[in-house]
Amino acid sequence: MKQAQFRRAAQSSGFRPIQVSGAEISRMREEGNRVIQGMRAAREADIRNRENVLRETKENQRAEEASRERNFQIQTQNQQRELVGLQQEAQARRQQFEVDQRAQAEIFKKVAQFSETAGKTYAQYVEAKDERDFNAAYQTFLENPDANKFYKGIISEAFQDEAEELRQQSLDDAEKVGGDKLGIAKQRNYNNRVERELKKSIYIYAAKNDFDRLRASYINEKEEAKGSALTSEERSGYTAEFTELFIKKGSEASGVRLTPGSLRTTLEFIQNSNQKYLSSEREKSLALERQFSIDQETKIIDQNPDEFATNIIPSFQAIARAYGGDDRYVKAHDWLQARATMQRADGTFNLTLDQIANITLPSDKKPYALARPGRFAEIKRARQRADTTFRQQQITSDNLAYKEAEQKFLAGFAENPTKAYAEESRAQFLETFGRVPESLNKALNSYTIEAQTKAKQIEQIESIPDGFIRQVDVDALSYLDPTAARNLDKRFQAQERKYKQGIFKDQSDSFKTVANGVTSFGSQKPNTPASVFLQQQMRAEYRRRVDQAVAGGADFNTAANTIAQQLSSEVSTGARDPNSKWYRKPSKPGGSADFPNLNTGAVSAVEQSKRNYNALVTSIGKDGLEKTLDTPGSIITAEEGAAILQNFGKPGFVIPTDVLAVAGMGNGIDPFTIINGQLKALDLPELEPPQITQDINNELSPELRQEIYNNINGPRQKMRALEQGSTRQTGNVNRFRNSGSMRAGSPMRRTSGSREENAFIQTIRTVEGTSGPQGYNTVYGGAVVPQLTQMTLGELYDAIKLGGTDAIPARLGGGKIPFKKDRYNSSASGALQLMPETLRGLVNRGGYSWNDIFSPETQDRMIIDLARQGGVDIENMSPSQMSKAGNIWAGASPRYGQTTRTASDSYNIYQRLLQQ
Repeated sequence: MKQAQFRRAAQSSGFRPIQVSGAEISRMREEGNRVIQGMRAAREADIRNRENVLRETKENQRAEEASRERNFQIQTQNQQRELVGLQQEAQARRQQFEVDQRAQAEIFKKVAQFSETAGKTYAQYVEAKDERDFNAAYQTFLENPDANKFYKGIISEAFQDEAEELRQQSLDDAEKVGGDKLGIAKQRNYNNRVERELKKSIYIYAAKNDFDRLRASYINEKEEAKGSALTSEERSGYTAEFTELFIKKGSEASGVRLTPGSLRTTLEFIQNSNQKYLSSEREKSLALERQFSIDQETKIIDQNPDEFATNIIPSFQAIARAYGGDDRYVKAHDWLQARATMQRADGTFNLTLDQIANITLPSDKKPYALARPGRFAEIKRARQRADTTFRQQQITSDNLAYKEAEQKFLAGFAENPTKAYAEESRAQFLETFGRVPESLNKALNSYTIEAQTKAKQIEQIESIPDGFIRQVDVDALSYLDPTAARNLDKRFQAQERKYKQGIFKDQSDSFKTVANGVTSFGSQKPNTPASVFLQQQMRAEYRRRVDQAVAGGADFNTAANTIAQQLSSEVSTGARDPNSKWYRKPSKPGGSADFPNLNTGAVSAVEQSKRNYNALVTSIGKDGLEKTLDTPGSIITAEEGAAILQNFGKPGFVIPTDVLAVAGMGNGIDPFTIINGQLKALDLPELEPPQITQDINNELSPELRQEIYNNINGPRQKMRALEQGSTRQTGNVNRFRNSGSMRAGSPMRRTSGSREENAFIQTIRTVEGTSGPQGYNTVYGGAVVPQLTQMTLGELYDAIKLGGTDAIPARLGGGKIPFKKDRYNSSASGALQLMPETLRGLVNRGGYSWNDIFSPETQDRMIIDLARQGGVDIENMSPSQMSKAGNIWAGASPRYGQTTRTASDSYNIYQRLLQQ
């Protein structure tokens, strides 16, 4: 194997050290030393320069301080000389004033020698002159307060205080040398400074605590005397006038006569207070003027909406100017939004969305809706909120009116508790509100003896304790009060439930073994008819004993166990005892078991009643009601018949339970017909039924009578049957023109409307865009869905409700309803463009069922019902009535902003269709 040989790597051509000679190194050192010496010399020169500058600065400061000190001394000397001059001048003026006063006094004294009146005039002159001098000094200060005079006043007070201190020191010296202490103390109290400061404190206290309140009262008196608001000039003048009076009154009250310089603090406060007051009142006046401008422009827009396009631009600009400030246009837009959401008394908007959308403001180049889409969208939302609020307020108002009317009825009924008053009130409630309060219904139901008896009988049945309720009781109560019967049936089912489960049922089932043991002898086998009979008897006796034990306070399960064991033992041992209830005897040699003592034994009242009722139901089902009625004692006994004849028409009369139960079976026969049928079969006199019963039997068809007497129907259904009968007799169908008057599918519902109704239906279809042959199958966006008129209202609601399926039922072929998807996201359907919440409201009112078909007839009926619910008087149409229709259908008026067609335009369409 060949060995590898090592080769040395090639040398890099990079860094190589430079060779420097010793001479070059010496030169480099010398050069570095020269540079260092130069830097050191420059630094020392800079230090010397800074020391010179610092020294000169200190000398300048000392010189400046010396100069300021000399100037201060000179200024102080000048002020002292000036003060001395002022004192001398004041003293000279004082002396001159005293000279003049003495001269004038001499003149008046001389005159007084001739007239006593002159003496009084002299005194008045002196007092008036002092008053004029005092007022002039204060007026001069208030008009032009001079700071220099203030300063002079302060210096003057300082000199006075200095003089007073010298006086006090002299009193100190006198006291030291043994002067009279009482006299010195009195001299000390004659203190000019204390007297001056006390007087000043009186003024400042009055100014700070009373001035603002008294000024406001003074201004208000002037305003009331004028009978209108004061102008700014008048308010300023009265403020100055009050200020003079305040100073004068304060002087009179305290005897104070101080110069303005001494009262500088008080006068400064009064002056600042007046300035703040006048500034505040000026701001108020400015705000009132601006608000007046806003009110005027608002009135122009609100009271003349027809000329909105002409007035809005100048009004908008005026509003912006009235608000002022950087945000004036923001507030102007808010004002415009408020105008757009203003509603009339009937809830319609004062302006249409088209009017708002088409204005072009000076700052915009496009219509409002395009130039300011955010603002326009907020206006639409605000209108929706306003509309919702209005509707809620209407509902609240209606509810309040309804409750107030009910309270008014109750108060009137307390004073006039007659049936006529109650019936009149009921008619008024139906006409005004379309419903009757429960309190009124109760009042009407409490009048006749029959009604009172009915209430008593209901109370008796409801008071039956648990454990003793029978099916016949439930059936009888169903005739009297279906609602109470449902509650009683719940109690009955609960009562029976404990006998069909748990320990009782287990023990009851065990009786089969006992019965088979007793009846199985000889060639007899288990489960014979005799065994079944014995089981029935044992179970009846078992239940009777358990009910008695529970009624006595025993626990149900404990009693069931104990009594079951006792009964089983009693039956087993008693089968061979001839004296026992359970004695078993063969019917014949080799025959089946017979129980002679059971067949003749006593039966409980509950069990006997149950047997009688079951037998009655069987008889009616087998032989028919007429034959049962002709059978004596089949429903009522002779004793019951005699009691009926004796008590009928008297308080406390009660119709027998079996009679009520038979009347409620839906045969259309009233209780008195049943009673009279049984009385006739028993050869007893018949009763004369109440007049209302006679009228029902004479006037109503068998079908309607069956509706009334059927215990399955509730009070509304029975009342509807009565109204139907009345309608058939009188021909007046107005009662059934309102939604909810008749159940869907009733034969009394109209099948074709009047000319006015048909014209109105066609008008709504025209304005909603569904007047074509496929209008009943048209949905929002114009798509035609043939299955629409075959769907039930329940299927339609599931499809169109918010978050619904949009689904066509599978039974009609399935698929989706192609609603147009846009910003409205509407699911309006059919000729009336029905919305889901409207559909739900119609069904909840009771006029429609979820199983009704959305047929053309149903849609037409909905149009009429919705219109009447909205207060539209179809028989007396007018533009105002069509405006009410616009609250329901967006195409009838511009209320919802989906059309420019006015209510008057829609009314013209109605008129044209009515003529056709």
